[in-house]
Amino acid sequence: MSTAFVRIAAVAALGSVMVACGPSDLVGDKKLGPIEGGMPIARVAEIIGNGPLTPLQPTDSIRLYHGFRTQIFLANGSQYRVIWYREAAGSIEDPITREQETPILLHADTVVGKGWSFYDDKAGELGIPNPYRDKERLDSISQAQTPKQ
Repeated sequence: MSTAFVRIAAVAALGSVMVACGPSDLVGDKKLGPIEGGMPIARVAEIIGNGPLTPLQPTDSIRLYHGFRTQIFLANGSQYRVIWYREAAGSIEDPITREQETPILLHADTVVGKGWSFYDDKAGELGIPNPYRDKERLDSISQAQTPKQ
């Protein structure tokens, strides 16, 4: 076997391992794996169990679904709910981040999809807030308005 062939094979093998071990689109990807489009919210609750968030005040309880942050939006005359799955303890006041949460999008209490790749596209299509994109937008506005020294 030629040395060049062995080098190319080694680089290809290393590249495939790196892709397989790369960052996931999902926090909790093993737990969220069984969640599929069309699944009812009750089945999602069985899979994800109880989350790590507790209300700081009584009014916070409406912002939680089984210990996970939840948000409800109206888009195109329909109600959409996002359950922000997370594994780390924290507060309902923590910002939503890709490193801490995974969005599960539901329409009429039925799963539409999950994960940031899905949510980025679908939130844009529906015109619902996307904490990741909105943060980028707000950061760029802030930078544009900050005087250069």
